[in-house]
Amino acid sequence: MTTATMEPTALKEGTLGTLAGTGKLLRFQTRRTRVFIIGWFVGLVGFSWLIAAAFPSLYPNAEDRAEFAVTLDTPAMRSMTGPGEYLDAFAESTGAMFAQQMILWVGAITAVMFILLVTRLTRADEETSRLEVIRSEPVGRRADLAASMILAVLVAVLIGAGMAVSVLGMQGVDAGGALLYGLGYTSLGIVFACLTAVAAQLAAYQSSANGLGFAALGATVLLAAIGNAQENWVTWLSPVGWSQLTFVSTPDQRWWPLALTLGVGAIALWVAFALVTHRDFGAGMLPYRPGRAEAKPGLGSAGALTFRLTRGLMWAGVISLVLLAAAYGSIVGSADDMLSGLSEDQQAVLNQGGASMEENFASTIAAIDGLFAALFGLLVVGRARKEETGGRGELLASGPVARSGWPGSYLPAALVVATVATAAGGLILGLTGAASTGDGAFFGKLLGASLIQLPAIWVLTAFAFTMYAWLPRAGWLRWIAWIYAFVVAYYGELLELSSGAQGISPFYHVSAYPAQDIDWLALIVLTVVAALIAAIGYLGVRRRNLHFS
Repeated sequence: MTTATMEPTALKEGTLGTLAGTGKLLRFQTRRTRVFIIGWFVGLVGFSWLIAAAFPSLYPNAEDRAEFAVTLDTPAMRSMTGPGEYLDAFAESTGAMFAQQMILWVGAITAVMFILLVTRLTRADEETSRLEVIRSEPVGRRADLAASMILAVLVAVLIGAGMAVSVLGMQGVDAGGALLYGLGYTSLGIVFACLTAVAAQLAAYQSSANGLGFAALGATVLLAAIGNAQENWVTWLSPVGWSQLTFVSTPDQRWWPLALTLGVGAIALWVAFALVTHRDFGAGMLPYRPGRAEAKPGLGSAGALTFRLTRGLMWAGVISLVLLAAAYGSIVGSADDMLSGLSEDQQAVLNQGGASMEENFASTIAAIDGLFAALFGLLVVGRARKEETGGRGELLASGPVARSGWPGSYLPAALVVATVATAAGGLILGLTGAASTGDGAFFGKLLGASLIQLPAIWVLTAFAFTMYAWLPRAGWLRWIAWIYAFVVAYYGELLELSSGAQGISPFYHVSAYPAQDIDWLALIVLTVVAALIAAIGYLGVRRRNLHFS
């Protein structure tokens, strides 16, 4: 009797290429992420289509668009929309107005999709040991990264094509303009996929890789906003700015800025492929500090450990909100410049309720800061799922730990992270806003405008925790809730959403202070709602089985 054996030389080192098995992994990853990809595609392209359909009725003639351009030609408004070169083309091209309003923020949301996609297919698979099983087969060491990047590029092309089709037929948009508009999103998706691939090699955990990716995104959005406000070279430091600098559907329309985006993406991709073979499996390139010989007295509980593990996300949130607040607070004083050149009737419309443009702009900035602070709370909740499925949670759950202690401690940790980030951002917004306006009273107004966002942030964070408790595999639901809140805050009036549809977002119920008086009853109700949702979440955590890998 004989036994068939594999030749010992069949898998000698070097006989397998580092990309072996890429095709099979690409098909596998496509199948795994098909729901994620389809959901994001429908959301992004459908949103662009809805806004494109609404624009002609909102600004039906050239005079309306020209008057609207005057209101946007201030540093404060350019920082929130796009370069001033688009404004001169508003009268002749609805497409120029559409691109100026959309690229900055929709491009940022598109980047969020690719950050989440790439970390899910790279660092998350490595963290949960799924990739270890895959690499036990005859698969090259770079194959999983290559498959992830090929999929990201294909998805970016698909989204770009959908975005291009969504603007065809708009006044002033020809085939070339539509294609350029779509390619702007394609290039953003590719560059952030490549940058996130580098972050996945640097960080040892998915949450850390996401944090690095979101930090890069925040920096690029901030640079684009500063450059647009000051109309200077700073915009050229931002990939998001490069997409805006294509000047879609204007007489200055150009393609070459996208080459910069693709060039940075190519460099980042080369770095990622170089790093993946220079680190240990399961580890990141960033070194860890040696641990203490004995734990601090404060680490005597599972809850204390949770707060220690999420400390990095708290600092990331604080730094991001501080930078965002400093940038926007410094231009609050220029908001009143928007009124110059407008008729008395137009000024009356913009000064509804007797509030100044500075106060209206300040309330908008505070709401945006609140949404970004909530983002870090959701990231903390997402880490609970990673700890549960990564095996580390099993060690904690094996001891005398109540479910409210673990994984329940991730809710208070998320609330603390979001609250501290909001308070830090509000403090800097108040200081820079008061300095910009020359009015010391603005410090209290801007700090208060930031802090009243907290009940809405708590509702969104509690909802994310409840989804984790009852539907742990549907982590994407928390991102749907955040995106919906963002759309309502920034595009709700433009889409002419009903008050009922906008009321689903907790931020809709927060007063636009200091432009409006604070509705304390609404804030109390939001706080109670957050507590009720959190209680439902704790009930779910206690009732369901934990899923350990």
